[in-house]
Amino acid sequence: MKGLGLKDIIDVETLQKIQDNFSEVTKLAAVTVDYIGQPITKYSNFSKFCTRFREIGACKEHCYESDAFGGLRAARSGKPSIYQCHAGIFDMAVPIIFEGQFLGSILAGQVKIKDEHIPYPKNDSAVSEEAKAFLETQEAKELLDDVFVTDDEHMRNSANLLSIMGNYVVKSGFAAYMQKELNEKNEKLISEMQVRMSLERSLRDAELKALKSQVNPHFLFNALNTISNLSILENADKTTEVIYHLSDMLRYTIKNEMNHMVTVAQELEYVLKYLEIQKIRMGDKLHFSMEIPEEHNQLKMPFMILQPIVNNAIDHGIYHVEEGKIRIFTEELEKSVLLSVEDNGVGMDQETIRKITEGSYDGGEKVLSNGIGLMNSDKRLIHQFGSEHRLQIQSIPGKGTRITIKIPKQVST
Repeated sequence: MKGLGLKDIIDVETLQKIQDNFSEVTKLAAVTVDYIGQPITKYSNFSKFCTRFREIGACKEHCYESDAFGGLRAARSGKPSIYQCHAGIFDMAVPIIFEGQFLGSILAGQVKIKDEHIPYPKNDSAVSEEAKAFLETQEAKELLDDVFVTDDEHMRNSANLLSIMGNYVVKSGFAAYMQKELNEKNEKLISEMQVRMSLERSLRDAELKALKSQVNPHFLFNALNTISNLSILENADKTTEVIYHLSDMLRYTIKNEMNHMVTVAQELEYVLKYLEIQKIRMGDKLHFSMEIPEEHNQLKMPFMILQPIVNNAIDHGIYHVEEGKIRIFTEELEKSVLLSVEDNGVGMDQETIRKITEGSYDGGEKVLSNGIGLMNSDKRLIHQFGSEHRLQIQSIPGKGTRITIKIPKQVST
């Protein structure tokens, strides 16, 4: 409840209708104000005398002083307060209090009372000469004669009714507010559970695919070693370089599990091997740089998150441009570090970005990949760090794309 205002928890339109109906039945003017006296509803049944009085110079300030006088008395006592204003007519202030917190008041009245002997408190602050002069005019006397006349019982019953109505509206509004908050939390929880379930299914599928295509690692490395030796004998330097890079990449993937945490430095080393192979394949069409401060190298991140992003930059970004550039860099925040992959490629529109982040993107047969790598990276980041750490994609068609990972400075391994 702390920090909430009256407007936050009530339906102002409904309150306005209740206030208008109350005013119509009781013949009392009414308005609802928050705890600092600002009106949150429109005035209902305002008297002609009070309307005219507030139009005259400093007179409006006297009215505000009277409202503050009654409102303060009601807030302190926690009960309705009936009082007499400086112009001699009667008003009431009904406090709206919920769970011990003063939220505002309903101000009503602008009437005369028959029982003048009843000792209602009066706002005795000084009245300006301008106000005194107006009260002596024939116009003021005629307007005062037109003010509705009632009795003490009517005022007290009206005050009690207002108190019941006002606090009931607040209680109902607070219940609706809490239900809305609960619904939003439930929706967020359900969404996160769905992401986790989807991730678990993806991981199970990946494990099954890995089992189906499993090859004895020793056999694989022995075969690569044989090919490497042959390439050296044949003076095929580029082939030897590709095999070395590929061997290092395979060791990295075999050594780490899908849910394993690695350092930024380890992930960058793997990506560097991948880029070196791509550089041999693409030649001068590909240029890349890494700008990572030493202090960021030991941060922990999920294994095999970065390579799909770099792969996307090549396949979807620079593959169709004359000279492609990929830049990998970090930016430091207070509690986290942003690790970005930026390219100068063809970019993508907002609809494509939306589909990727929603997991519904399918590039079809004409593109080299269909965004599955990005979607899996996004899900794994959410699974490891939470939804506030998902992939951030910024792109301008024809200009390029930047995809950013948000890495906490301290994470459990």
